[in-house]
Amino acid sequence: MQRKIARDFVIAAAFAAASLSIASALAGAAVPGDRPAALRLISTADEAAKPGCFFRRNWLGGWKTSPDARSIYIDVSGTVYRLDLVGSYSLLKDPFAVLINRGSSDTICTPLDFRLTVSNRVGALQSPIVKRITQLTPEEAKALPKKLQP
Repeated sequence: MQRKIARDFVIAAAFAAASLSIASALAGAAVPGDRPAALRLISTADEAAKPGCFFRRNWLGGWKTSPDARSIYIDVSGTVYRLDLVGSYSLLKDPFAVLINRGSSDTICTPLDFRLTVSNRVGALQSPIVKRITQLTPEEAKALPKKLQP
């Protein structure tokens, strides 16, 4: 009797896993943990190799904001990126402002990969939303005014 119950449980578990895989394939979503760890590492490295992609850990926190507080310039391992924001964020112009990226993804390729929070160290917080990331050429980065170079 116990063998029959165990066999039925294994069959039910296999059926549930197959159903989940089929449903996720039809929906175009990935099942968490559906790839071996080695393949996940390879694909993460490939994503960072794409033009315009970088690892979040390579941005050491240096940044400058535009005078209208609608753009942020960041330095990622010697490459300058401009982050265009959906609006103006006044706290970015505060001389004591601290900008933190609390994103969950280590690879930054799209604006959705950013979860920015800016604070003035007194308790005021804003969460700038990035709408576009632009990798500047070395010439464009050098042409920036000194006060905008991160």
